[in-house]
Amino acid sequence: MVFELYGTSDGRVSSISKPVVTNVISPPEDLYQDDPTLPAGVIRQVDYKAWGAKVTFNYSVTRNGQEIINKTFISNYKPWQAVYLRGTGPAN
Repeated sequence: MVFELYGTSDGRVSSISKPVVTNVISPPEDLYQDDPTLPAGVIRQVDYKAWGAKVTFNYSVTRNGQEIINKTFISNYKPWQAVYLRGTGPAN
């Protein structure tokens, strides 16, 4: 994301820390669901696994050497499993 601000500077300076990743959680086991619309023996992946984690970063703004904003942003990513459809229908 890019922000472009135009105008006269009032001396504020902003900074963003590097993200910190913690509480990493592995994805659950793959899930296979029977699908009678697919021929027997066919497997089709419909979703991909992803790891979960907590990610934080800090945002601060200073003016004339004094910190006027200091905020921590937190994102929680939930892990999820890969999902496969397993054909159970008649062979073509």
